[in-house]
Amino acid sequence: DVDADAWYKEAVDFAVTYKFFNGTSTDTFSPSLNMSRAQFVMVFANIAGVDVSNTNIDSGFDDVPNGMWYTAAVKWASDNGVVNGIGNGMFDPDANVTREQMCVMIVRYVKEYLGMPLEKVEDAVIFNDDATISSWAKEAVYQCVEADLINGVGGNMFSSSNPATRAEGATLFTRFYKGYN
Repeated sequence: DVDADAWYKEAVDFAVTYKFFNGTSTDTFSPSLNMSRAQFVMVFANIAGVDVSNTNIDSGFDDVPNGMWYTAAVKWASDNGVVNGIGNGMFDPDANVTREQMCVMIVRYVKEYLGMPLEKVEDAVIFNDDATISSWAKEAVYQCVEADLINGVGGNMFSSSNPATRAEGATLFTRFYKGYN
């Protein structure tokens, strides 16, 4: 289900080859499906080589129960400053990860977990929808754009609150991995 001429083909192939992502079946990737926050954090754990086999742990979040496939990944991400949750002791694992949340998490991963800065390789751009980017995410969004980890969606728009697709996630993680590992 990944066309040979799709803009994300190379990134999806890379992400699957290096086992950042699993397919949605043995022969599909489902690039246009939205990624959940739990899926996004699991990709970080996969890239970092984290042992997530012990799911019978307390994640620290009221809505991340013991025994879920993502419990250990969420705990690891929280313990390492990659995620803070959404407030009130909640992580919201089944919610779609937004484009701005992806940026915040990747910046935290690079700075907090890897202990390095994102390198600026692109000139700054101000998106036409800059005012809609959440204040807590704005710096991370522009850092990711300047590091060439993510682009706008066309028409000089970022669409910060839009859910991120699996293709967008694969592209972000592939660009990140090639630049920082």
